[in-house]
This record gives sequence, C-alpha cells and structure tokens, in this order.
Amino acid sequence: MVSELTAERADSRQRSDTKLFESLRRVARSYLERRVEQLNDEVRHYPGPIARCDDQLTGLLEQRSRAVAALQRLESLGGPPPARADGVALAGELIDLLERR
Repeated sequence: MVSELTAERADSRQRSDTKLFESLRRVARSYLERRVEQLNDEVRHYPGPIARCDDQLTGLLEQRSRAVAALQRLESLGGPPPARADGVALAGELIDLLERR
C-alpha cells in the first residue's frame, strides 16, 4: 500500500513537472523567436558603412548568436522533459540569456 502511494505521488509529480516544463518551453520559444527576429531586424537596418571595429554591431551579432543557440538547444529538447537537473540547468541558461539583454 505504501509503495502504491509512493508510486502514485511520483507519477503525479512527473505529470506536474511535464506540464510545467512544456509551459516554460513554449514561453521560452516564443521569447527567443521574437528576440532573434528583433536582432535580425536591427542588424538588417544597421546604418552603413560598417567599420570593422564597430563594437555595437559586434554586440548585436553576439546577442543574436546566443539567442539562436538557445533556441536550437530548446528545440533539441523535444519529447519528454529532461531530468530535473537538466531542466534546472536549461532554466539557468535561459535566465542568463534574458539578463544579458
């Protein structure tokens, strides 16, 4: 009986984790897609001529590269949610990305 309750709690926790992870994944994907598009637009409309030592453009390109990499990492996590440790690590990466903005 105790093992059944323990298994039921674990199953319930897993379902809850899955719902939370999917919700976070949708929010993160939406944010990253908008951010990549915004950065693409900024780069596309960047005033010319572009000097090789233009730090602002370099910064935009780096931000775009980080956002694209985060989006690709997020997309690679399709399927069931990662183990808790991987999910926590991914959440940390996304928070870091948002803070660098």
